[in-house]
Amino acid sequence: MRRRSPFGLTLIFIAVMALQGHNAQAQEKIQPTQARPLSLDDAILIALKGHPAVREAEDAVTAAEAEVKQARANYFPQLSFSGIAKVGLSGATGALGLPGFPASPFYRNLAYSANWYQNIFDFGRTKHLVASQRALAESARFKSKAEQERIVLAVKRSYFAVLEAQQLQRVAEATIRERSLKLKLAQASFEQGLQSQMELDLADASSVEAEASLSAARGAVGKGLAALRVAMGVDGAPGYELQVPQIEAVNNLPPLEDMVEMGIKNRPDAQAMEWKVRAFAEQADLAHSDRLPAINGFGAGGQGRFNGTTVKPDQQHGVGAAGLLIPIFTGGRLEAAQQEAQAELDATLSRQVELKQQIREEVTDAYYELTELTARMRAAEQQRRAASEEFLSEQARYKMQLASLLDVSTAEAGKTTAETSYARTQFDYQRARAALEFATGKTPAPR
Repeated sequence: MRRRSPFGLTLIFIAVMALQGHNAQAQEKIQPTQARPLSLDDAILIALKGHPAVREAEDAVTAAEAEVKQARANYFPQLSFSGIAKVGLSGATGALGLPGFPASPFYRNLAYSANWYQNIFDFGRTKHLVASQRALAESARFKSKAEQERIVLAVKRSYFAVLEAQQLQRVAEATIRERSLKLKLAQASFEQGLQSQMELDLADASSVEAEASLSAARGAVGKGLAALRVAMGVDGAPGYELQVPQIEAVNNLPPLEDMVEMGIKNRPDAQAMEWKVRAFAEQADLAHSDRLPAINGFGAGGQGRFNGTTVKPDQQHGVGAAGLLIPIFTGGRLEAAQQEAQAELDATLSRQVELKQQIREEVTDAYYELTELTARMRAAEQQRRAASEEFLSEQARYKMQLASLLDVSTAEAGKTTAETSYARTQFDYQRARAALEFATGKTPAPR
């Protein structure tokens, strides 16, 4: 018999171990990702930290604050350095836009200078521009807050939608177990000649119906989780195990009109609109100031070589000037700009009125929906208990041959309907409460 060398056995052993390691890695890849617990507060925090819309709104605030700094810079002197070496016609270098000595009108020169420019008096142009940009920056901050509250509302709605679908899935699974047991009993009774074919078909149809309901519930769970990930701004498809928050019914709501006023006062989008109105009012004043004179100062100091000129040597090292600009006729440009600014202000005021009407409608709808669901939730709880008791009673009567299988099926269907209605009402109530908190501008921060 041919003997194998130790080296060959070693190679076979290494190959086997590598194959096992590869299989183990493949199995790890196939195993599904374990779902991690996710509370409602955690979902809100994830959305507020990483949602693209939140980052976009924050970037808009940063841009608006930068525009305030740009406008405020007009209050301060503007310093620059310029230099030129020129031979030729004096006006040809105007395209360079160089201030100071390089802008001299002489045919040949070599010059450089440090330049100073100052806005001395502009009849409120800079003041109105800065005030307008500050108001727009405040409006952007409240828009960012409004976007955050909108995202919080979307997360709550999606979160409760998933919980509702999961609850309905559990109801469907329990129904399948009950109806499967009932189908087995019906088959046994039919084989013994104790029940008819119709009763067996009825039990079979009930079991098939329960399986269809379970399939629909599972689909609703999958769709709900996908919507929740979108609301949270999460990439990919991570698994979550949602936690049911405590349901606290609100028994006494403030008067409707008080809640409407609360929404108009506290809603971030309403406050953003208020600041936008201020911004356009300042822009209207700015358009009026553009029609008034402006006084500017300019100074430059440096050295230059001006050949063939009458400029004295002691005059070649500095220059200072003050300029007055009075717009007399601009072909209607400034008047049209003022009309445009006033029209934009009027349009913003109209949008503000429209927003207040929208807030009133949203608060009113959420208020009455929450009031209705409070009563419906209590009624659904009573119906659920009554349906469960009736089902147990019919089961007991069926065992004593005092009720038919149809009576048990009817009671079971009523029990399933009551449980489904109770689950839907519970989460409808949670969504309505979240909508009312959003409408009144009192969305609580996550703990």
